[in-house]
Amino acid sequence: MRIALLAPIQNSLYSRLVAELAAREPGIELAQIVVRTPWSWERIRGELRRDGARLVRKVTNKLVLGEAAYPVGDPETLPALAERVGLEGKNLSEVARRHGIPLLTVTDPNEPVCEQVLKAVRPDVIVFTGGGLIRKNILSIPRLGVMNCHSAILPRFRGMDVVEWTILEDALQDPGLGLTLHFMDSGVDTGPLLARYRLDTRPGDTIASVRRRLEPHMVELVMDGLRGLRDGTLTAQPQSAEDGRQYFVMHPRLVEATARRMKTRTQP
Repeated sequence: MRIALLAPIQNSLYSRLVAELAAREPGIELAQIVVRTPWSWERIRGELRRDGARLVRKVTNKLVLGEAAYPVGDPETLPALAERVGLEGKNLSEVARRHGIPLLTVTDPNEPVCEQVLKAVRPDVIVFTGGGLIRKNILSIPRLGVMNCHSAILPRFRGMDVVEWTILEDALQDPGLGLTLHFMDSGVDTGPLLARYRLDTRPGDTIASVRRRLEPHMVELVMDGLRGLRDGTLTAQPQSAEDGRQYFVMHPRLVEATARRMKTRTQP
């Protein structure tokens, strides 16, 4: 099964782990990596409009601190998973060189050069690991679809800040915190469902600890999905637009209220 990978930045640990494990997986050919450059006015403007003041913290964590932003010694983080699987290097270019995979850097994954390259690759699946909205010209390229791992249980929680919205709406039991693997369509998290993973809360959990603990499972769920599609044991199930709701970036005051609710629900 031929796949391509779309990544948001060169040093994304999530993207690097998926690329490394997919390149090692028998019966899967990672034929192309596409990385979106963070240094474009269009991207900065779009992310500033979406994230507002949070963009500074986001840039600091992802571009400056990287793996140093994670707690040292925590075995349930992306850096711990990277150590267990023996991930080498600091960016996707090094992963690509090590495995002989072509890598393309683009300003926008929907631009014509990216479309042309992906059409030439003829992937069965495109794995989306971040990098902005994907348009119909890219969604229509892979034989099976563009796969994404969403950080909430679909179809209930679509959109942004869905970990926080799950907590604020007191939905820790139904549907609970977790992940959903799905194929993307032109809607917001409305595409066919492939698999879910539910995460139990623990005493002392915070929003940050839950998000960190979900991340390694994102990698594992993507790989399970690729294996299932390769082996023909996984079938996408359509979801109804009426079964869920789209959520948007949470106001800072609501984030504070969510943190207090989380503390109340998980205090030892």
